[in-house]
Amino acid sequence: MFAAAVSFVALLLFTIGLYGVMTSRVGIKMLISIEIMINSAILSIIGIGSYFYSSSVQIDPYVFALFAIAIGVVESAVGLGLLVIVYRKFGKIDISLLKEIRW
Repeated sequence: MFAAAVSFVALLLFTIGLYGVMTSRVGIKMLISIEIMINSAILSIIGIGSYFYSSSVQIDPYVFALFAIAIGVVESAVGLGLLVIVYRKFGKIDISLLKEIRW
């Protein structure tokens, strides 16, 4: 029962994040939507891991979730860095402006 409820909440959060990514053109909204999707995957990992590994001493799902959190932090840092570059160059944050950046 618990695993089904956690999976449903994670699926709902992933759907909300996917909708935000597909409909938004503003960089900050897309970055927040991607973070929602990553957090829903982490919730799913933790929920299913606590269901299957509740009586044992194994911590494999929790270590995997920590790696997913670290990947989410790196993704946020890189995404915010790109959005700052776009804002400094063009004065607005629009995803279509990313292809205009010349390194």
